[in-house]
Amino acid sequence: MNARILHKMKKLFILTILTLLGIIYLKTLAQNLPTGLPSDISGYKKWTRLNKKVIGPRDADPHFGFKREYVNRLKSEIADLNMNLIFPFPEGTIIVKEVRKTIKPKSKITLISIMRKQAGNETTGSWDFIEYTRSSSDNSFIPINFPKESCYSCHMGAADSDSVWTTFDNF
Repeated sequence: MNARILHKMKKLFILTILTLLGIIYLKTLAQNLPTGLPSDISGYKKWTRLNKKVIGPRDADPHFGFKREYVNRLKSEIADLNMNLIFPFPEGTIIVKEVRKTIKPKSKITLISIMRKQAGNETTGSWDFIEYTRSSSDNSFIPINFPKESCYSCHMGAADSDSVWTTFDNF
């Protein structure tokens, strides 16, 4: 082969590799944060998992389905040496709850519920609440329009655990 053909083949090979790496990178980004969700929860599945066991649906459950919860804190920041949670959670804490209709970990996430601990939200225990839903895994998540006080009216029943209902025996 002559040098010009070898040079073109090298360029094509490098371009192909870069394209494949770009596709892999974009797929990784898409797995980390579904479309329509806020960027501050990107990578939440790598955060500390609050419940080892999936939380199943209950009667009168506003987040009906199978739930997994994540927090943007290390265990050492939110729990003592015996793995008992330390309350209140620090300001800046974000808790993400993903809800699926089935227990299968690869099934479609139908609801994302987010709690953000922020000063200035005294009427809701210093928490800001927002939920996102989607009709299919091909669709973007969209925010559910309702007052955050609606969430807190239920969460204030968990005042002893900083308004967080998750049972930490699975921690």
